[in-house]
Amino acid sequence: MGRLAGCLLVVLAFSLPTIGMSAGPTSMNSNEDLTVKYGCTCHNNGAPSDRAIVMITGVPLMYEPSLEYDFTITVADSLTLSGGDGNTAAGFLISSDAVGNFSWAESEAISSADGRPDDVSHSEPDSDGIWYLSWTAPSEDVGAVQFWLAGNSIDGGGVPDDTDYWNLLSFAINP
Repeated sequence: MGRLAGCLLVVLAFSLPTIGMSAGPTSMNSNEDLTVKYGCTCHNNGAPSDRAIVMITGVPLMYEPSLEYDFTITVADSLTLSGGDGNTAAGFLISSDAVGNFSWAESEAISSADGRPDDVSHSEPDSDGIWYLSWTAPSEDVGAVQFWLAGNSIDGGGVPDDTDYWNLLSFAINP
């Protein structure tokens, strides 16, 4: 009975990081840098990859104070996009460094990011890699607002490994 309990404890210990990551990335990567700005060091041996395509639409050239903008985030494997055999699930993390506010419909698999409640992340990996959310500009002109978007294309194997790919996108919206 003692061996069985020991085996179960080991299996549980190894599965906890996997369970935690499926609910979205942590705010800090293994180098103690912000994941959204410096990337996810747990996937693809810590290196970004051109295989992970990270896109966002609905971004205005300039923001009007207090106006709401609808964004569409798309993350995909470039092989899958071109009709090949690639990863078919994805996740994301977006930040505006708490300038303005993000919101989303309850039906979206989105939540506040772990450790940074003003950032937004997937709450579970998504098979089409598409999420809809809104960003409301600050109530007054605060200058350019910088955004960071991290996305990962995963193989669904249940562990973050070198066949899961990530990439970063950053942009600014001027007042």
